[in-house]
Amino acid sequence: MLFSLVLAGASLVAASPPKGNKKSAFTNLVTFGDSFTDNGRLGYYINNAGKAPPPGQLHPESNNTASGGLTWAQYVAQSAGARLADYAIGGATCSNKIVEREFSYIGRSFPSVLEDEIPSFQADIKYKSVFTSRTEDNTVYALWIGTNDLGFDAFLSDSQAPGTTITNFVECVWSVFDAIYKTGGRRFVLLNEAPLERSPLYAPIEKGGTGDSQFWKTKSNYNTTQYSEKIKEYTTSVNTIFEYGVPFQQTIKSRWPKATFDLFDVHRLFLDIYKTPSKYLDAPYNVDSYWHQCDSAGGNCVDQTAVGPLSGYLWYDELHPSNKADSVIANNFIDVLDGKSKYGTRWQSK
Repeated sequence: MLFSLVLAGASLVAASPPKGNKKSAFTNLVTFGDSFTDNGRLGYYINNAGKAPPPGQLHPESNNTASGGLTWAQYVAQSAGARLADYAIGGATCSNKIVEREFSYIGRSFPSVLEDEIPSFQADIKYKSVFTSRTEDNTVYALWIGTNDLGFDAFLSDSQAPGTTITNFVECVWSVFDAIYKTGGRRFVLLNEAPLERSPLYAPIEKGGTGDSQFWKTKSNYNTTQYSEKIKEYTTSVNTIFEYGVPFQQTIKSRWPKATFDLFDVHRLFLDIYKTPSKYLDAPYNVDSYWHQCDSAGGNCVDQTAVGPLSGYLWYDELHPSNKADSVIANNFIDVLDGKSKYGTRWQSK
């Protein structure tokens, strides 16, 4: 989804980098997805008439993202000493052939993973300005997508393309890894769906969820309890398909021979943050409200500095995790790659 700071800007609030300065054996991190990962790419599209950066040129990296600071991928790259090539775009879906939403600021639909991000990556491969060294072993490819596909103006409001289903969305995810594999990629990480029903955007109004907002302007017109349960059903169903689908595609169908595929259970991680926020956030802990509060037009934003620091919040705004949460995700991402995380499951085919 579009986040207000892309348009209006916001003050940078720093979170502590991942602890321990861990090193994993990779030198390139290549990321795909939406605003949960985007470190400034949508801003480039906005400032360049809806066009992607030319081949061989990455967009200028920003430390002012939808998290209120650095993204999880930026933290990972810093901690691992890796080069980050981020193709994620705020507002992206997996494919515009399944879910397509117009974005007036670029005069077109939001760029998607399959139709925009992957072609940009494929065009950059031969340029040393982007990839000085890219081998099967030294490059990790991560995808985190689904928030815009499953949410409002998409499957949640029955706004997907006629005849398409969540099965098509999952197949799109597999197709993304097919495309990466064809370029020589062999180390994959799929981040599963966050518990969106717990986000302020999708939580029922009567249970503290936000009302009409910049991301769902007519929320108060709906039975928000029903829609919260509906998106819970969608996210958990997709996660179950991922859980069983990755080993089926990888080991039974041998879809990506000799590739390593890690499934990162960020859904479980988020629920653990809810359960014991003191282990992950700074006091005073706040996992239900959000720090950067705007009106339903995305303006008149007020940061909740009087309540507590951003580092105490799980949510930056009503939909996006805070940069403190992103630093937690980054720590666990590296543990997943090191094969020592309870949130990671790995499959490797011969």
